[in-house]
Amino acid sequence: MAGLRIKKVWVDRRVETNGLTRQLLDRLAGQPVEIVDSVEAVRRFIRLHPDPVGEGKQHLFITSQPSFIRPCPCTPGCLGCGYWTIDLDLNCPFDCSYCILQDYLNLQPLTVAVNRDELCSELEVFFRQKPSGIIRIGTGELADSLALDQLTGNSVFLMEIFRDRPGCWLELKSKAGLPPALLQVRPADNLVLAWSLNPQVVIDSEEKGTAGLEERLAAAAWAVTHGYRVGFHFDPILHYPGWRLDYERVVESIFRLVPVEAIAWVSLGSLRFPPGLLPLARRRFPQSRIYEHEFTRSAEGKYRYPRPLRQWLYNQLADMFAGFGAEDRLYLCMETVEVWQEFSAKIKRGRRNFTFPFPWQC
Repeated sequence: MAGLRIKKVWVDRRVETNGLTRQLLDRLAGQPVEIVDSVEAVRRFIRLHPDPVGEGKQHLFITSQPSFIRPCPCTPGCLGCGYWTIDLDLNCPFDCSYCILQDYLNLQPLTVAVNRDELCSELEVFFRQKPSGIIRIGTGELADSLALDQLTGNSVFLMEIFRDRPGCWLELKSKAGLPPALLQVRPADNLVLAWSLNPQVVIDSEEKGTAGLEERLAAAAWAVTHGYRVGFHFDPILHYPGWRLDYERVVESIFRLVPVEAIAWVSLGSLRFPPGLLPLARRRFPQSRIYEHEFTRSAEGKYRYPRPLRQWLYNQLADMFAGFGAEDRLYLCMETVEVWQEFSAKIKRGRRNFTFPFPWQC
């Protein structure tokens, strides 16, 4: 839990006697604790802070979730990849200038759900009713999958649920290091540990509190040595003077440490954001220059780099991965059919690929 700063722990009265709640409080011994009736009490508190978003990242709310599993809310008008999410935690202790959660999670503290029995029941129904073929599901949509793992132990807990579930791939996506607990158990064949990557210059300027590039890549290398499959996410790709050389160095660093055959997938996605994020991010990160660019507003309302620039960025990254024989691991995140079609033609991939554990939809 290095770097995690918790000012106060708030406990939903409904889970005060839950066994996992008691474990969490023991691990956070010495922190002030308050029992509340709902998350609204926490929101009222952090709302008064000059930076409610940043303050919320330093308050932990222990509660229960009414439900956990949902389809990934792919942007309307974009081609989805059939991803599913498990919302076991909400919010993230890291503070990235481009993070959409700043706008999406309104006054939400760091939130941990402890009603694991309900999650297990929901997953059993999901496993029985899932459509035929491959399903990918992960916890990294509304939280960082590993940032709180030394506190919650969610990674090993989930891996054991998914172990020996053919056709169901669990992805844990992070900007943190590798929790030691994952090196103390036998890996599951259908677990992918994935890291979001950017050049170190971007991490330094835009990804406050996260592990450095070397630490993330070292974590991936350790995971592979222990028998895990890994994935990488270049999302958002940022365009700035000298970007290509910086990203080339990142790609080269991957393949110095990780063999191609251990990589399950690599996603590419360019900077995009809803209108509400722009004033918020500019106020919270006045030093950031990533929003000083030409953007177009797409049909779904988000601002994006113009399509020709996005296409060029993806093609450049594809060339970098092709140099290591890994272009068949690539896919695009939340992109239009038109961009997908041109990209697919570039990397010459058919509708299915053996190395990639789910069917293509383009």
